[in-house]
Amino acid sequence: MATKCALIPREKAKEAFNGKKQLCISVLKEDIQKETRVALTPMGVSILTESGHKIIVEQGAGLGANYTDMEYLKSGATVTSDKEKIFSSDIILKVSPFTREDTSFVKHEQTLISHLSVARADKQAIENILKKKAVALALEYIKTEKDFYPVNFINSEIAGREAVFTGAEYLSRQTGGKGVLLGGITGISPASVVIIGTGTAALYAAKTALSVGAEVKVFDTSISKLSLFAQKLGHEVFTSVLLPQVLNKALASADLVIGAKCIKSPSYAFITQENIAMMKKGSVIVDLNIETGSCFETSKPMTLKNPSFECCGVIHYCLPDIAALVPRTASIALSNVLYPLINEIHNNGGIYQKINYDNLIRQSVYCYNGLLTNDYLGKKFNIKSKDIDLFLM
Repeated sequence: MATKCALIPREKAKEAFNGKKQLCISVLKEDIQKETRVALTPMGVSILTESGHKIIVEQGAGLGANYTDMEYLKSGATVTSDKEKIFSSDIILKVSPFTREDTSFVKHEQTLISHLSVARADKQAIENILKKKAVALALEYIKTEKDFYPVNFINSEIAGREAVFTGAEYLSRQTGGKGVLLGGITGISPASVVIIGTGTAALYAAKTALSVGAEVKVFDTSISKLSLFAQKLGHEVFTSVLLPQVLNKALASADLVIGAKCIKSPSYAFITQENIAMMKKGSVIVDLNIETGSCFETSKPMTLKNPSFECCGVIHYCLPDIAALVPRTASIALSNVLYPLINEIHNNGGIYQKINYDNLIRQSVYCYNGLLTNDYLGKKFNIKSKDIDLFLM
């Protein structure tokens, strides 16, 4: 059993900054079997401590992303395993959703920031947050100007690129694949990559697949989406709406299929087991939307420890958040969103003022002062929800 201890940096953070109350921010350790990223990197900590904030990092929080406790100490953080001390902060940061165990430590009116991941949301954890009248923000709902969701964009860009690299790895004979080099070589036809969807993940998957010399085919529900996708891609590729005969022919010849289209209804998996049975043995499916609605009937959520399985002779790679495969890159990107946000909260006089005057950040709030403000969670857990705009205006 780990003992409670605290490691104190050489220099304490400044007590005040620009006349405003100093913020204390805690960074929680993740379950490394499920999540390898960390919410703030040592660089992010350094920037915040220089701005006058106090940072507490749970011991071992950065290990999944290869950041040591000593790096956090040198950046100005206090490193501790004492849960009471960790949960004494104004703001608590986490990458994965807060669990019921996490929320049992939450103090009255604290601010919690993490992914919400509504498909994985735990009712008891949500009720604990409401009971403590904490303010909870979902990373994936944070929005900036021009309808831009920075965390979603970062996660999708990483997912699209990593889907191709992962697919290439699983196509090798060593991992049970058919032994195909994704890009092909001189005198041999390149491997065929089929991408379902035209969003950010699909776009970066296509760019990455083309960069290694693969043949790319893209499918989606409408001509307008495909047209816009082709403009963004800036490269000639085969595109088609989701016509069953065309799609089935492409699947039958595909070496790698990437599911990058979010399906609203979990029951609407239009690529059936029968379709997958017609694919080449040893081919690979990488499903990027296993949590929010998969287009593959045969998919099921897997874990970092065991991310793949075989069905109908086809390897299925179904990790809910593939960005966890490159935790250092993903952590830097996430930290680059969070530390400016924390400084904005500080400069606006606190979280309540920030929410009140910033309608963009307001959209990321799902619990506020004992009220549930996310309609989806309300319906899922049969808890009354209320539009946050109605009681802030």
